[in-house]
Amino acid sequence: MRRQKWNSLCCLGLAALLAAASPGAVRAASLSDYDEETQAKLLDDTLEYSEIRARVSLYNPTLSQARITMDDAMAIYRNGMTEYKDRAAELRRKADEAEEDGDLLTYAAYEMNAQIMNELANQYKDVVEQSERMSTQRSIVSAEDLLTRGVQQMVQGYAQLDLGCTIAEKGVELAEAAYNSTVTQQGLGMATEADVKAAENSLASARASLASAQASRASLKSSICLMTGWDYNADITIGPVPEPDLEAIAAADLEADTEKAVNNNYDLIAIRHQSRATSTPAQETRDRNLRDTEASIRIAMGSLYETLQQQRAAKEGADAAWQKAVNDKNALDQKYQLGMVGRLEYLQGEVAYLQAQSAKQTADINLRKAYEDYLWQVKGVSVASTAAGSTQTASAR
Repeated sequence: MRRQKWNSLCCLGLAALLAAASPGAVRAASLSDYDEETQAKLLDDTLEYSEIRARVSLYNPTLSQARITMDDAMAIYRNGMTEYKDRAAELRRKADEAEEDGDLLTYAAYEMNAQIMNELANQYKDVVEQSERMSTQRSIVSAEDLLTRGVQQMVQGYAQLDLGCTIAEKGVELAEAAYNSTVTQQGLGMATEADVKAAENSLASARASLASAQASRASLKSSICLMTGWDYNADITIGPVPEPDLEAIAAADLEADTEKAVNNNYDLIAIRHQSRATSTPAQETRDRNLRDTEASIRIAMGSLYETLQQQRAAKEGADAAWQKAVNDKNALDQKYQLGMVGRLEYLQGEVAYLQAQSAKQTADINLRKAYEDYLWQVKGVSVASTAAGSTQTASAR
């Protein structure tokens, strides 16, 4: 049933994206289009970030059927969007409960997973909104653009979930050590039955948080597998998300890139290719749509550029905090080796270190995503609805 659900989601959703595309406009991609070294990499059991576009183009299971009109396609994506919103709401409810109980480790894990679910809900929302703006002039290339961008963001979310699982595993280890210590203290008359029960509850919460993170990671991996041509339960490795290219980001030229975005935008191209209207009111409507769409693209480019600069600053701050965390961890390792700190204190330090690593990873991914969104807009894909990360997260709640 799970496999059927994901197959339906991918097949119907992409079909809606391409239902209006011109038949036979683009030759189907072939593995022979690539050199032997690239072919070998595409056929191995690792999905590298740089291979996403090729895997989507070659192996997405629905591209060959994508021109079939399916009326309920968008309902599938809307249902998926609602499902992720509901999962985010449930995780936030659990996070609030953990916060009220003073269990900040469990709260942080649930809150991080909720943010990722929100991110996925917004990716589905983007597909719905962009497909609703599809015109008959969109080609299979534009659909591959949308799919590639979606899979990129899924892989980014997977990387964060994967590290989240590592943090949750360390949280379980810490909770187990705290529980065992409390039991030992009770035997010495230094802790009460209530203390033991509280430690036991914390351990149960940590285990539940780990199970939730692992389930979310497995679900997202299944989606990535299907979108890139593997079976949903394929035993593949998903490669890391490369760090953002700081030199390229610094060299971004807003004025020149905005003109490219105006020339390349799929929506504008569709309007330009419309037959000139025979009546004055219809012609005025077409011209107004052309002006309004161009104006919105220029505004979007400014917003995306501003977001890019904000994420650059955020990364600088995260890098500084990460360097401090590395120094603190090195000092903690030395103290632990010398017997100057106990196991509980050491585990707490490890959790803090992993949380700092997660913050750095999030900053790196946010900057990369901001730059990718900027480049997608330049290429012609409208991504203005996700220009601001905070707005995007809020809209999915």
